[in-house]
Amino acid sequence: MAVFLALHAGPVRDSLLYFLAAGLILVVSLIQTSYAMAYHDELTGLAGRRAFNETLLRLGSHYVIAVIDVDHFKRFNDTYVHEVGDQVLKMVASHIGLVSGGGQAFRYGGEEFAVVFLGKSMPDAVPHLDVLRTRIEDARFTLRGRWRPRKKPTATKAVRLPRKEVSVTVSIGAAAPSDRQVEPSHVVIAADRALYRAKKAGRNQLKY
Repeated sequence: MAVFLALHAGPVRDSLLYFLAAGLILVVSLIQTSYAMAYHDELTGLAGRRAFNETLLRLGSHYVIAVIDVDHFKRFNDTYVHEVGDQVLKMVASHIGLVSGGGQAFRYGGEEFAVVFLGKSMPDAVPHLDVLRTRIEDARFTLRGRWRPRKKPTATKAVRLPRKEVSVTVSIGAAAPSDRQVEPSHVVIAADRALYRAKKAGRNQLKY
């Protein structure tokens, strides 16, 4: 390539350099886009499941994993259009993304989220998780834009209605490494089980 450019100096060389640069920029752009799509959740703006899985590979031995689920989320999609469900996820994610205590927030999948506290024990993490749960409970979530109850099938299109406030709560299950659960995957399972207990106990609770 260097010999060719030397023999074809001038416009030809400049054109080749231009196309080579343009191609390189395109490749870099595609790589960056692919990375963003793989590691970040487009809807909520949080880190995605793949980023969560890679975080599990470098946790060390001292950490807490919390799994968070939006209570009665199915009701939002059953009662309103799915756009409302997306709004709820965004609003909840905006709070989870600001979790205190150094927690790293992820969208775990569907209406579930995860928070990882590196270098923290359960007593360290619990107060921050409970503050997060309370803040979401106390927040005033306002549905904006075009939405309509599904119980009104006569309308062919969603109509713009007055802003509507809805109450949203979350259930949280947390776990940390122990003699019985050493691997991160085991800790995630333990956190899921704690989440199940929180839901079974009435939701809007933190169990660990």
